[in-house]
Amino acid sequence: MRRPPRQPIFTGMIPRAAAVLAALTTLLAAAPAQAMGAAPGDVPDKTPSDFVRFVEEGAGGRLETAITRYRKGDVEVAFFAAVHIADAACYAALNDRFTTCDAVLYELVAAPDARPAKGQRERGVSLVSLLQRGMKTSLELAFQLDEIDYQAANFVHADMTPQEFEQSMSERGESMLSMMFDMMQQTARQQRAQAEERDGGDDAPAAKAFDLVAAFRSGEGRHLMRMTFGRQLEQVEGMMAGGKGSTLLEGRNEKCLEVLQRELQAGKKRLGVYYGAAHFPHMERRLVEDLGFAKAGHEWLVAWDCKKRPDPKLDRELIQRRQVAKAQLADLIAAAKDIRLMRGAEPVPSAADVVAWRDDGGMLIYAGPAQDPWGQDYVIRKRPQGTRWEAASAGQDKAMGTDDDLVVIEPRAGGLPTGR
Repeated sequence: MRRPPRQPIFTGMIPRAAAVLAALTTLLAAAPAQAMGAAPGDVPDKTPSDFVRFVEEGAGGRLETAITRYRKGDVEVAFFAAVHIADAACYAALNDRFTTCDAVLYELVAAPDARPAKGQRERGVSLVSLLQRGMKTSLELAFQLDEIDYQAANFVHADMTPQEFEQSMSERGESMLSMMFDMMQQTARQQRAQAEERDGGDDAPAAKAFDLVAAFRSGEGRHLMRMTFGRQLEQVEGMMAGGKGSTLLEGRNEKCLEVLQRELQAGKKRLGVYYGAAHFPHMERRLVEDLGFAKAGHEWLVAWDCKKRPDPKLDRELIQRRQVAKAQLADLIAAAKDIRLMRGAEPVPSAADVVAWRDDGGMLIYAGPAQDPWGQDYVIRKRPQGTRWEAASAGQDKAMGTDDDLVVIEPRAGGLPTGR
């Protein structure tokens, strides 16, 4: 009897689930990590680099991932550090950046050229999927597979196949069980080290325990969870990628570098690598020391905005208004795109223009309002990067450019040419 084909295995595999489960215990019991500020790894032309950090800011902060550039002659390689759940705005910014690359090499343990569709759900139920989507919901974040456009024409698969992954593990004497055991041991060592630090004297940082039920009732639960997980995510990413010499880390990195050299030989000049942040210290070392590239730039992208803010779910009327506004924005920007295609030219229409526009048959193409539920005009505008448009509402504070703004981006059909 023929066996059914293997399903693609995303970077969150069984070992990742074990690491997450073990790490969650550490995160909820441990003292907060120290804030990460400017370090030598942030310098635009110095290595080794930092690829993920948490920055404290007042009562909140932000988790940031790096975009790091390397040059060799007229060739540029950019490392885009990934975290698998983040603010939707982070993924929107990355989708825009990816359009500037001749090729974007992405991680995905799956058949060659596997391309997950946006929002694609795994068949069956996996522990990894439940964990990632549970954290996405609890922290009010977005999931990478729901947001990144893997159908773009310049995306190139640069990871092992399931068969290569299993062969590499066998050659290295690894197994799923041994990886899970190693990760749990690593978590236990971190717990012991943190306990020793807490008990080591009066100057040791005290654990900040909090009552999650009370925190959610007060509207601070999601904020405290974002802060707790955000402070520790660098450690978790390291555990989930695997240790030095492992298939999960270095084995897959070497496969990515093989694909990178193949694309360079094909004449590509601007390449991006979109991999988990924990993969890049080893990959950077190989790129600089063995392939002759020099670090040429380093910037930070906000992955999790952890500003302290009220939980809108405590205000049912507010969240309903925001849901209505989001739906209207989606209809509005879709209609604006239709106008763009029919008219074949800009300028960007106003919301009032869209409301009044009729197609060739005299039918209205948008049946919604030109104003949001708070009585302010919806705004249609060009995006800061790329050529697409977006529709925006100023939100409940009625002031554009603040934290409660609602923004919906013009839909992009998967695989549009670079620059659309």
